[in-house]
Amino acid sequence: GFMNCQFLMILKIILIVLDVQNINLLDMKINLTLLPILILYSTFLFSQCPEPVKIPYVDGTTASYFGETNDNCNSNGEGKLVYDDPSSVLDFREGSWIDGEQNGQGKWVYRSGDIFSGLFENDKLVKGEYISDKNETSIKYNGSFNGIYFQGPGLYKEETDKYILIREGDFISDNLADGLETRTNKNDGVIIISEYINGISKTIKRNDVNSYNKLDIMGDNEFIELDLIKKGSIFDNRVSYHIDLEIDGIKGEWILDTGAMSFTIGKTLFNRMEKAGVEFIDLNKKVVSQGIGGVSNGKKVILNNIKIGDYFLNNVVATVSLDNNYSLLGTGFLLKFKNAIWKMQQNKLLLYK
Repeated sequence: GFMNCQFLMILKIILIVLDVQNINLLDMKINLTLLPILILYSTFLFSQCPEPVKIPYVDGTTASYFGETNDNCNSNGEGKLVYDDPSSVLDFREGSWIDGEQNGQGKWVYRSGDIFSGLFENDKLVKGEYISDKNETSIKYNGSFNGIYFQGPGLYKEETDKYILIREGDFISDNLADGLETRTNKNDGVIIISEYINGISKTIKRNDVNSYNKLDIMGDNEFIELDLIKKGSIFDNRVSYHIDLEIDGIKGEWILDTGAMSFTIGKTLFNRMEKAGVEFIDLNKKVVSQGIGGVSNGKKVILNNIKIGDYFLNNVVATVSLDNNYSLLGTGFLLKFKNAIWKMQQNKLLLYK
């Protein structure tokens, strides 16, 4: 039958290779020394897998595998699996395979441009990198995975034309569960740091408001005691307390205003500072506030080298008034210290490092 014909064809090929002439294939007696060669060659011939190997799916689509295979024609070794249907979300998978599953280094490439790459175990990515760059949004993640989901320790970075977002810590199903998130706005330079605990976030620091940091206070004393300048009297309802400060050597007078949140620099004083070359970081953030002088428009800046008593302060957020000359020292400035005590009867202000 068919197999006998195939057998005879193979035998004929072997005889040709061995340069054996004029042999009647139907009557010959096979030399036993030729049998091992015949068996090996026939096994090789009939065990070859098609290239590519077609893999069907239940939805009717197929994929084409190019590469090394085992005896069952399953992907085994280095190879590439290409998804034939253009509507498939996956474009191709490549890397190391064992019995039809990815094991070892490899990657998944999606038609959208998304790429998952790294170490695979039992057809699932367990550690590696994710890259996405589309719709003016660039995303990159390095760390642990559960398949295509961020799972375990990792570092996530997302960037658009408006912001940069960085998340670092432990992830569960793509979401940061425990760790820190830092968002930097490109238009105003505002940096917001949030802490995640069990998936719930809480803002712990932002550079457009003042907060306590011992490293921002330069000075040897545990605390300083400042003299407040009292102006007016209780009889004419015009009592106010003033305090002297220096910003990079430029002296000014501030009204102590415990009812205000911001630390405000009057327009005239700020103009003197600019003419003197005082350096500052402009947060490009406009603010509107209501104070003793009425509605005031301003902008936020960050200043260093502010002298108050025997202390020098850095990273101080201030609001520059654009339309009045009031300079106010509110609780936003006092938050730079560990503690503040106002001794009203003694006209004293104690600030603790």
